Amino acid sequence: MKFQDCKFGSVKYNGKEYKHDIIVHVDGTITPRRKEISRKKYGTSHTLAQEEIQQLLDENPDIIIVGSGVHGVLKLGEISIKTKIIKLPTCKAIKEYNSLIETGKKVAAIIHVTC
Repeated sequence: MKFQDCKFGSVKYNGKEYKHDIIVHVDGTITPRRKEISRKKYGTSHTLAQEEIQQLLDENPDIIIVGSGVHGVLKLGEISIKTKIIKLPTCKAIKEYNSLIETGKKVAAIIHVTC
């Protein structure tokens, strides 16, 4: 399961287009990003809260990829975890995700599809 496309407002993963922020779990399943967690904590969904990442930590990923938006606007809030996080603009982040999956790493991702 890999990403095939990225443009402002959408990404394509495993042949399906998503027009909203998504979470890619270690097993490759997709769930919507729960932006209300960050909105409640920071007053904006453009800062990623640790609580959003917490659900992925239970899956024991080797790496968490954060797609910070096509223009890289999404910021990391106060995050204190031992798992490696790689934050890149979304189109670069999905390429990194695909590369890491090919090496056999257990990878999870949070992907912001707009700004």
